[in-house]
Amino acid sequence: MADRKQRFTGPIVGVDLGGTNMSIGVIDEKGKIVGRSRRKTKAAEGREKVIARMVEGIERACEDAKLSMKDIEAAGIGAPSAVDWDKGSVIHAGNLGWKKVPLRDIMSKKLDMPVVVDNDVNVAAFGESRLGAGKNRGDLLAMWIGTGIGGGMILNGKLWRGPFHTAGEVGHVVLFPGAGPGHRTLEDHCSRTALVRSMMMLLGHYPDSMLREFLNKEKDDEGKPDPSAIGSSVLAECYSKGDPLVRKVVDASAELLGLTIANLITVMSLQTVVLGGGVSEALGKPYLYRVRESFERVVFPQTLQRCEIVPSQLGDDAGMLGAALLARETLSEEK
Repeated sequence: MADRKQRFTGPIVGVDLGGTNMSIGVIDEKGKIVGRSRRKTKAAEGREKVIARMVEGIERACEDAKLSMKDIEAAGIGAPSAVDWDKGSVIHAGNLGWKKVPLRDIMSKKLDMPVVVDNDVNVAAFGESRLGAGKNRGDLLAMWIGTGIGGGMILNGKLWRGPFHTAGEVGHVVLFPGAGPGHRTLEDHCSRTALVRSMMMLLGHYPDSMLREFLNKEKDDEGKPDPSAIGSSVLAECYSKGDPLVRKVVDASAELLGLTIANLITVMSLQTVVLGGGVSEALGKPYLYRVRESFERVVFPQTLQRCEIVPSQLGDDAGMLGAALLARETLSEEK
């Protein structure tokens, strides 16, 4: 295994492990991606096959970078779960079906190199703080709006995980305590999953919605309309063309997101919020504007209106880059 007392200045692998896909990159000493690969996660096939696919993806990324595995000094992994930082263990990744998986030790043994594991949005936040929208901005909150909603915080230049390793779980902030299960939290109302669910419930009242035409083309195995095919890009196209249903639902979710951000900033007094993830990146400036409007109406005191809400600069590469950079910094500090 590589000597942990060395300075980690050579190539590092970053892995963004998701419930559907895994993105893998080789990062050089300047933070540039010099090789990459992408694999389907296929979580239903079980843990061992997912890990084997991850190892294979790392090997392919090395080939793309024209490097051997022996040239790689370490690896960083962002996992879709709260992570026990001290143990490098995945606590509970529901979309992978994993509980208490010692991912750091497993991957370190298979790769024969040091490995660092953290939550997926934590590493994305770290990447943005070092190379992206949060660079030179100080303390920040990152929120990723996609299939679900996650968050990460940088305080005093470091990731803040909290003593229970769960800091940043903004998707589970309760907005409507009196509502039933599935309708209470930020994630229940503002994730892509939630947006599509709301649109499908209201579709009968919007006979001219563009979503009808789209769903007539996208069928499931039984020949029925497949709502799961409505991705962020479809929502963005419908929104930009003024579809009344999509506008109604998206604007309402942006209002709630801005409210939640205002509450968090009122408590924490941070100077920057970075928004990333498929929904916010696809909807772009109009969505950000709606979020900002809601934020400014609610945040207290008014001086906190100076908090900037900015889009991710690293996009889909934030997790991969952040995982690699976190591994480099963490292992170098152990020198």
